Amino acid sequence: MSIFRSKPQSNVSRSETINKAKAKKDSVLPADNILSTKTSSRLDEAVVSYTAAEKAIIVAKAAEGIAMSNAIPQRKLLHNGIGNLISSLNHNIACGTIPRSARAFYDLDVNNDKTPRYDSDAKLTKLATTIISGDKLRTDGGGVVITLPTILAFTEIYTTALPFIQAISKTKEGLSIALSNLRNLNANTNDVIEHVWDESESYYSSLEASAKRAICRLWSVRYKGVGVLSDVLGKITDSVTGLEIEGAEISITGSAKKVVTNVTGDYVDSTTMYGDLELTVTHTLYTKGDMTFTKENGVDVVVNLVMVKK
Repeated sequence: MSIFRSKPQSNVSRSETINKAKAKKDSVLPADNILSTKTSSRLDEAVVSYTAAEKAIIVAKAAEGIAMSNAIPQRKLLHNGIGNLISSLNHNIACGTIPRSARAFYDLDVNNDKTPRYDSDAKLTKLATTIISGDKLRTDGGGVVITLPTILAFTEIYTTALPFIQAISKTKEGLSIALSNLRNLNANTNDVIEHVWDESESYYSSLEASAKRAICRLWSVRYKGVGVLSDVLGKITDSVTGLEIEGAEISITGSAKKVVTNVTGDYVDSTTMYGDLELTVTHTLYTKGDMTFTKENGVDVVVNLVMVKK
């Protein structure tokens, strides 16, 4: 059986590792601190920076959620407004008061009454602006004015909805920046962790291997081994409804194998790995989930995870 250090592979495990190391350092007297002054200082700074970056992501996600929620009714009004105006246009064409060729002003196919798909905010706002500018060109040229709805009423719907829709893009950009800022900290944080682990193992190098690992674990060192085949099993559920999630893909870091949850949200992954492990769960409808756990050699372990919808 081989045992080796298991480096953090996710933001979750990276955060847990530096916070555990700092908590251990802060729990002992200065004279009992096994870390060098430089590493102790870097560890403190890394925890502050990483914690701030994590909080910024939480704030950015909350802002995105609020923006998306606020935009729902406005988006619906604009969506309906487009449908009503194009329907009114087609009705006038059918009655002969507006020529079919006028559909070209709205960037619509003149050969049929179909409406293009506007199933994204970008398509929705683009079509709305095209309708406003195209209708002006048409009526300025002497075309019959559409009254149900009037272009003035439609424009008001659009100008009211636009800031709410644009707010989503701004908050998504804010979240992207927050995520990028955290990623930019990973290299330095990994290096700090490496120094903490090196100094811990060096300080306790005279101990027997298993005793050294046990005490180094208190200083956040993570170990992984390959031993007897056993199971990691559990259930994946929705954070809001508590319902089981079918089709979630589960993998243990370091293993190429992936398993998928069944209709009751359950999974079983047989592995020879044990020690300090990480579980990653992905699903098209949910934010990626990461969880660290400890597994004894040859002993089954239950790991449940709750996922948050995107």
